[in-house]
Amino acid sequence: MLRNNRLARNILPLALIAGLTAVPQTGAAQNDAARWVTVKPHAISGPLTNPGNGVASFHDGYGEHLTPEQYPDTGIEYQRFYWSELEPQEGKINFALVDAAFAAAARHHPAMNVGLRVMALDEPASGSKIPDWLIKKGIKGNRTPDGKTFVPDLDDPVFIRYARQLLNALGQRYDGNPELAYLDIGLVGSWGEWHNSNFPTLKPLLERYTPAQLNRYVDMHFSAFPRTPKVMLISGGASLPYAAQKGAGWRADCWGDWHNFSTTWSHMRDDYPQRLQAAQAAWPGFNQGWEKAPVSLEICGYMAEWKSIQHYTREEVQASFDWALAQHVSTINLKSREVPKEYRDIVDNALVKMGYRFRVLTLTHEAARYPGQNITLNGDWSNDGVAPVYLRYNLAWRLRDEAGYITPLGTVAGEDIRHWLPGKHRVESALMIPQHLTPGRYYLDVALTDDQGRARINLANEGKLADGWYHLSSVTVN
Repeated sequence: MLRNNRLARNILPLALIAGLTAVPQTGAAQNDAARWVTVKPHAISGPLTNPGNGVASFHDGYGEHLTPEQYPDTGIEYQRFYWSELEPQEGKINFALVDAAFAAAARHHPAMNVGLRVMALDEPASGSKIPDWLIKKGIKGNRTPDGKTFVPDLDDPVFIRYARQLLNALGQRYDGNPELAYLDIGLVGSWGEWHNSNFPTLKPLLERYTPAQLNRYVDMHFSAFPRTPKVMLISGGASLPYAAQKGAGWRADCWGDWHNFSTTWSHMRDDYPQRLQAAQAAWPGFNQGWEKAPVSLEICGYMAEWKSIQHYTREEVQASFDWALAQHVSTINLKSREVPKEYRDIVDNALVKMGYRFRVLTLTHEAARYPGQNITLNGDWSNDGVAPVYLRYNLAWRLRDEAGYITPLGTVAGEDIRHWLPGKHRVESALMIPQHLTPGRYYLDVALTDDQGRARINLANEGKLADGWYHLSSVTVN
């Protein structure tokens, strides 16, 4: 921001620093108490809406009719696209389809991040989901008994070549996009979910192909999107620890299933724990993978069906969310369908901890500085969530006078908030007071910003301003 930018004039006098508690210095510093100020910003409770965090918006428009009382605010726009939609003509990618997902996320307040997956198969009766032009090249595969749907052979070299070209084209346009929260490693199996259990005439996918054959698709995603966080489907067999070792997080479908398909078998008891244990046994670093890449879950059915069909008790619903938090989950796809009132408090309580939740604990700085001098900004922060943030944001400071004019102090060099795991973090920095600054009293504000300087992350503190920055303290420029 430039110095001549102006905020709305509904600013408190500098003597009234709302949401802050001044703490006198002790020990040796008490002799120099006039030189130093320590403030403890007040914390706030309840869910926060932040990019790439919390509940997903599942395809733009699904939940537009829902009120905040019916569905929580969302931090990620999750969309999946079939290959036939993305490349209806050979070599001509329908980028407008993907761009629309980013536009939908940007329209949201606050702006969301985006999660993407590419798919090549649906249901047996749905029709082929790879382009007709690709089928006509004579690739290997099977048709369903009614001839309606073509299932490609994932080991066919022509299919592999064009799949790689598709991902590379998408990667050239979207890899490293600061709004792309993660890429779901797809293309394999029904809906890109690494299984074909809905095709009764086919041999199970993990029996049909070797791990080496399937791992090629993991490699394709990493090669095409080297800078973007990635998640791997939990149903990927040996490809799950393979992807995790390369740096992927993981994703699970049918989360919350306690007896959705059977009274004697469930994903929560009889599938997820065993898959995760096997992945950890295959690669000892698997259980720490959440520190570098996200964990994302997708509901089994809808929460309304949990109530009306499954008749899940509050204890069962609570157990699902407790399990999710124990896995360090960042996002949960509730499919943009109404959350029953009977479960809403469980959801909201989980959202307070889901993903990242940053809070300023204390800030200590000099009470007065001259233009051209550095101001020391020593802050204690806390991540009260269960996971870090996986996209880069900047820790930025600024000064603001009573008229609303803003003077940037800059960002803290070398401070990568992606390393802020759950717990406390100390940030010590020194930024220069600009030479041109007029003497007087100034507000001291902080924000976690994107590369355009926009405040993007809501903090669990009072003092938020209209533009998303947080007022923490004040300083005198002599």
